Amino acid sequence: MPGAAEVESFLSLFDAPTITAARQLVETRRTRILKHGAENFLAEISFEDEIIQATFKKHKQIWSGNTDATGAQHKIALCAAMLEAEMTHGQFGGTEPQLSLTEIVEDKLSRKLAATEEQYLAKVEKRHERYQALGEIHDHDLVRLNSRWPIQSYEPLKLWPKPPKDVLEFWNYLAAALVDRKLTYPAFLESVTDLAGTNAKLDAWKQAEDLPRWAELIREFSQRENPTLTEAELRLIITPAEARFQLHDLEQDKWRTLVEDELDQFLAQDRLNALRLPLPSRILIESAARWIPRQLQPIIRLEEHDAAHWLASLLTQPELSHHLVSLNETPFRQSPSPLNWTAEEVPAEGPRAATIILHLRDGEGNEPQKPLRYLPAAQPLYLASDTLYRGPANFEEGTQAQTSIEIPLQALASEEGIQFLNKLGIDLPPNLAQKVTRETFNVRLIAKCLPKAEQGSTEHASISVEATSSNGLLTQRLRGRRWEMQEQLRAPDDTIPCYDRNTLDIAIPLVEGIKGTYDLELDAFRVRVTKTFPQQFETWARSLPETVTLQTDDRLQSILEDPLTAKVRLEVNETGMDWFDLRLVFDIEGLELKPAEIRRLIAARGGYVRLADGTWRSVKLELSEEQQDAFAALGIDLNDLSDEAHPIHARQLALQQRRELLPPELWDTVRERLNSLDLQTKPDVPAELNATLRPYQVEGFQFLVYLAINRFGGVLADDMGLGKTMQSITWMLWLRNHAIAEGRPLSPILVVCPKSVLDVWAIEIAKAAPSLRVQVLREKDTLNIEETKANIDVLVLNYAQLRACIEDLSKVPWLAAILDEGQQIKNPDSKVAKAARLLQAQNRLVLTGTPLENRLLDLWSLMTFATPGALGDRAYFQKHFDRRKDDRAAERLSARLRPFILRRTKSQVARDLPPRSEESMLCELSGIQEQLYREQLANAQHMILTATGADALSKRRFAILQAITRLRQICCHPALVQPDAINEESAKLNALMELLDQLHDEGHKVLVFSQFVTMLKIIRDKLIELDRPHHWLTGATQNRAEVVESFQNTPDPSVFLLSLKAGGSGLNLTAASYVVLYDPWWNPAVENQAIDRAHRIGQTQPVMAYRLLAKNTIEEKIQRLQQQKQFMSQDVLGSESFSRSLDRADLEYLFGIGDPPDDAHTAD
Repeated sequence: MPGAAEVESFLSLFDAPTITAARQLVETRRTRILKHGAENFLAEISFEDEIIQATFKKHKQIWSGNTDATGAQHKIALCAAMLEAEMTHGQFGGTEPQLSLTEIVEDKLSRKLAATEEQYLAKVEKRHERYQALGEIHDHDLVRLNSRWPIQSYEPLKLWPKPPKDVLEFWNYLAAALVDRKLTYPAFLESVTDLAGTNAKLDAWKQAEDLPRWAELIREFSQRENPTLTEAELRLIITPAEARFQLHDLEQDKWRTLVEDELDQFLAQDRLNALRLPLPSRILIESAARWIPRQLQPIIRLEEHDAAHWLASLLTQPELSHHLVSLNETPFRQSPSPLNWTAEEVPAEGPRAATIILHLRDGEGNEPQKPLRYLPAAQPLYLASDTLYRGPANFEEGTQAQTSIEIPLQALASEEGIQFLNKLGIDLPPNLAQKVTRETFNVRLIAKCLPKAEQGSTEHASISVEATSSNGLLTQRLRGRRWEMQEQLRAPDDTIPCYDRNTLDIAIPLVEGIKGTYDLELDAFRVRVTKTFPQQFETWARSLPETVTLQTDDRLQSILEDPLTAKVRLEVNETGMDWFDLRLVFDIEGLELKPAEIRRLIAARGGYVRLADGTWRSVKLELSEEQQDAFAALGIDLNDLSDEAHPIHARQLALQQRRELLPPELWDTVRERLNSLDLQTKPDVPAELNATLRPYQVEGFQFLVYLAINRFGGVLADDMGLGKTMQSITWMLWLRNHAIAEGRPLSPILVVCPKSVLDVWAIEIAKAAPSLRVQVLREKDTLNIEETKANIDVLVLNYAQLRACIEDLSKVPWLAAILDEGQQIKNPDSKVAKAARLLQAQNRLVLTGTPLENRLLDLWSLMTFATPGALGDRAYFQKHFDRRKDDRAAERLSARLRPFILRRTKSQVARDLPPRSEESMLCELSGIQEQLYREQLANAQHMILTATGADALSKRRFAILQAITRLRQICCHPALVQPDAINEESAKLNALMELLDQLHDEGHKVLVFSQFVTMLKIIRDKLIELDRPHHWLTGATQNRAEVVESFQNTPDPSVFLLSLKAGGSGLNLTAASYVVLYDPWWNPAVENQAIDRAHRIGQTQPVMAYRLLAKNTIEEKIQRLQQQKQFMSQDVLGSESFSRSLDRADLEYLFGIGDPPDDAHTAD
């Protein structure tokens, strides 16, 4: 609260009249302090017509305030609030400032708090400040203190009997609330937490709160009368006129009729559950109350339809027969013979017209007892004094039944009269029967297209529905859901036409089936003509029953015509050496169509297309399965109907030999080119090669020679460890020998590789091809192009040097340019990919074990370097091969790649390699590590849940990816996100050290990979502490070759710590037979590369790979996403890869607020 000096300083900002008006409000007690704190308070000021609230905060020793008023009223309210605060300063603000919770806890613990402890207390104190300012606390405040606190309402929580006097009491109430919900708080706060004392205050408060409820409950119970349980039995005495409720007097053992008051008492007792009735009695009274709408009486008259219905429902239940008795107190006799109507024709006599007398008789012709009451039901009943009859429906008004009824014959001489007699089940008298004719209706649907409205573009069709009787006398039209008479001709006097209207009944659902809406102005049903209308109309028209006739105009009739037939052929244009442009051409017979219309028809894939004349037509493509397969094998998409050319190499035509796809006049040209290609090159391995190749390596070398002879570039995509380097060195020797044989000048060969394998190339070339002069470029400044051309056969450099030196390197006409680990140029927009494409080389080769890592565009980038144009430009590739929901795209891409890429897996060609096993080891977080993880997870969940819409999520993507990284780091070790937690427990580090201890004792060498170099340093420190031999390789390591050689040749067990990026490819580490992936990575291809450092040619021991995963964390979910979102690269290359970026569903799953995605799909 502000002191006197602070009040004076604040008031100096206002003029005298404002301060005077404010003092009057204070003096008349129209101001009061609602809430207060050391540096904030809330005041209320009552003006004549409204109440204003003023809030004040102190910042940097200066008080500032705000109100919900404006103008002069705002200023007066501020001054009045400050004056009121000055008056109450002695009560609220004159004491010493309260200690913060941090100061209280540090005093109790006699130590400074850790960073995480300070962070937690900061959250508590912030909640306290918010409460002092607002006077409220909510679920979303408590969830900051424990992420498992349930958010159930936006209403303020009631956690204390009166406002806490200070922050310590505030914390104790919060602690009690957490414990009450089975939630925890940090252990360091136990010293300042008095749960017993706090719960005692809460119990007393809750007990006091509950007193009024108990008082009301006791009062109400004390005044309640205890009902007396009554046992009774009821029955009905029934006559054709009435039904009476009777009560069984248990003392005198006789029945008596109830009077009105008694029945009311019975019903009241029943509502109190104080009436014990046998089941039949209960059915009687409850069914009467349900059926009869007015107040229930002891005597119920049966003239009313409700009463007759009710009695019929009872008399059909045999178990009630002894409670439904006649005047002689016996159950009603059931007549074995039902009643039926019979007709007696009485001819005309004198002035009296002819009549028909209807008699109600039983099966033996006997008249039933009288009086007779009709009881309507599904099976109508007739009630006599002691007999119950089954019988036909009664057509008279009321429920009094007559046994004989006379009707004028003329009244029945119509269609309605005939229907009346039929419904009663009466055979027609001969005079009527001979006049009756049976007629049906013929329904006709008239459909036509309507002209477009002048001011609108929406088009409609109309459907009129008419029906004409078979005798031609009646014509009706369907309007909405009702048939209306259009024309009615008089029938001859000697006939009574009777019409079967079943056909009319089906017309309404037929119109509803085409979604017709009745238009009063059109006097027809209007149907909107949309893109899907033709197919809907065709399906609807063919589903019409044979009894319905459809009449259409020419435009709608075109929908019902047979599809046109289309044939496809290829146009071929020669574009360069061994290359052809192929275009699809479609021909349609029987109709003059423009090319654009033909393409639209083909694009519809059998669907309907609107032509210029307003008609609709569809096309059936005449193409055999063999022809479809042939086009797919050429990599041509039949669904692509643009006039775009498809670049196809003669080699691809040679592979297919699809002569029938080409125009005859162009086949000779193609055949000449096919004959000029050397497709079966099988050269011997150069004699100067100082190595023995395996059979599959010889085949790989011969594939590379085939590429060179036919002037192709290509990709050698063998699995890691199958010797791509040796096959390439063999090819280098052959290239030089071939150039010498042809008398061409020799140019050097360029090898670009990761920095980690520069020396691997130099060593392998020195062993296998000692005749080749090799230079490894150590520093970019040492590059001398003239020296290289004159004295170097092979120049080896890394990708960073390629990018930096491309201006000089692009001037050299290299004999060959080889990109090792070529996935380095998978991003076509990267500087290194652009630099690679600038190289001038007679032969181009990409080496990679993972040509497809994340997206199909990776392959395009590799092939654009190796064989520019083979997959078209970037737009062509994305259109034809990288579209969503294109089931055959992989098949077409595989066909295009087949001449230029060789892919073999270890299981196919290196069956002598020892087995490789993989196992996931789960570790459970605890302590500070778990707490940090839960806090970070809650922040990430909040970030996702508050990002509504795709744009909001996109804007937060970088922050979300940072959150994912932090979660992964916490799973590795708390110190990766909080350096001062270096001594805290890490479940995964403990598991790793136990595993390394076991493997060391067994004498094994182990590779340990992590993406985080800081984590590797923590592991290294542990190994140093244990005096365990180890090796180290990251991106900063300079003497890589020496480190690798030391590990390979050291006989003792050792641990090799490698960063995933620097050590995951290119290295030969077969001395190790165990691999540990400390943290999972998104792309399983990258993980497989790391494991293949040990599982490759030269390995003699089985390889075991362990994946360390933190249980119930994002790491397990990353692994599941790896398994679920496998891309279809096996169709393209024969391998698998993780293929899409994270969408919203993935993020919600990773952060525990969504289900795992069900399907894998590629991202753009």
